[in-house]
Amino acid sequence: MSAITATMNSVFRLILAGIALSVARSQSFLPVGSDGASGISDLVLIYQGGTHRLPWTGEQLAPYVSFRDSSGGNERWLFDGFLFIEFKDNRGHEYAHGYGQKPARKQDWEFLLNRNFEPGVALHALDSVAGATASRLGQPLRERKVVLTIPEPIMSQTGWGVLGADTLDFNRLADRVRACRWYIDEAIGRWKAFAPRNLTLAGFYWVAEHSAESNEILPEVARLIRERGKRFFWIPYWNAAGAGQWKQSGFDAAYQQPNHFFHPEVPDTRLDEALAFARRNGMGMEMEFDQRAISSPGEFRPRLTAYLEHFKNHGALDSAAIAYYEGGGALLAMWQAKDPAVKKLYELVACVVAGRQQWADRLFRGN
Repeated sequence: MSAITATMNSVFRLILAGIALSVARSQSFLPVGSDGASGISDLVLIYQGGTHRLPWTGEQLAPYVSFRDSSGGNERWLFDGFLFIEFKDNRGHEYAHGYGQKPARKQDWEFLLNRNFEPGVALHALDSVAGATASRLGQPLRERKVVLTIPEPIMSQTGWGVLGADTLDFNRLADRVRACRWYIDEAIGRWKAFAPRNLTLAGFYWVAEHSAESNEILPEVARLIRERGKRFFWIPYWNAAGAGQWKQSGFDAAYQQPNHFFHPEVPDTRLDEALAFARRNGMGMEMEFDQRAISSPGEFRPRLTAYLEHFKNHGALDSAAIAYYEGGGALLAMWQAKDPAVKKLYELVACVVAGRQQWADRLFRGN
């Protein structure tokens, strides 16, 4: 038995057999099934919008919606949440400050919406795949939910565009909020026109990964979102300004990035620190990996398994809401791989998610 298979089996047994023990413990992670996260247990980041991204066809999204292991076992539902996220359009504009591009304008915000709602791909493809999966497995006990990105109205920007008869000036707090209100309402309007049969819009994600430049507007943006019956999500980077004060900023759900996988010089103790911080501050956790787990197995593959081990040891695997950064297609590449060792990486992650989904269903049923 390979080390990956052994780890996969161990994790799955832990989730299904020993899970109730951690529930009995005092917890402070953002919990599985949290109302703040709109009931989402496992939120996968789908990088969509920039012209450099995958088109996200139904075929590409399928391995994120359901899972069947290489032994030919029963097909199971996978992620119950899909965050459509983007921070630049690849045309020279950024959706949050700090990426070395020009601030995105109103037309660039509309471009992001157009990309998300493009017929045949992205949201449309996800709805189609979820429907096809339901025809095989039956409807999932819990809804499959979507979170859409809100661009940051970048402070001091004066060339964003016009609303009504007014040219907005982001030196004014009210204009920054007004742009967000327009975007939220435009996205909800498009969602209603889209009218998916297999997806629910859970809420919106603040794409800036620190709050230093938006603290003064975030509570009002949060109010606008909640007035519309949605939730407000955030995933700050390690040591980001405002991370510990996410509730005061108005977010309903926040997940802590460890920023461990990407930097081989960062020791595994960073995972312990991030998990402890998240527990203290009532946050979920972000699991992180990318295609380097495929291309550099000696250096980066152990960093992926370290997340699983540390999340398990801290009780996050069986109690915390988790977001999954996978570099915009790493899970797809693992699923498509011919190399059995790489294919096992997909199964390793999918097995964890599928087990957590079973637990979330049990919580939903109340047993």
